[in-house]
Amino acid sequence: MRRARLLLTGIGALTVAACPYPTSPRQVGVGGGGGGRVLVFVVQPTTAHVGAFITPAVQVVVEDTLGFIDTTATGAVTIALGTNPNSATLSGSKTISFVSGVSTFSDLTVNLVGTGYTLTAASSGFTTVTSAAFDIIP
Repeated sequence: MRRARLLLTGIGALTVAACPYPTSPRQVGVGGGGGGRVLVFVVQPTTAHVGAFITPAVQVVVEDTLGFIDTTATGAVTIALGTNPNSATLSGSKTISFVSGVSTFSDLTVNLVGTGYTLTAASSGFTTVTSAAFDIIP
């Protein structure tokens, strides 16, 4: 059984040691860290085989100015290919709603082999962000 330790770190912010998103290195909060919220890739795309799901699933979160995941975030994130060296097509669910401030893209695939692809994440009211580069292999 996992135990969670709670630590008050500021007005309206709460750190949970046993994060419900175990792959996320970020802290989970309840908002209140200020108005400068940003989109962040917390699970970056990794090398995948052509036509196979990118695993682990790519995750984009809303982070407040204190670096906490804003669990009150609403709306959705749209993923697209940013750097696209071979004019490939990204398939899968490309627009995902936030659930507790997190959008998880579990069925993304790319149809052509290539090196140095990136993804972009866009959501209304936020600056578009770009992922780390990844490769698609045969």
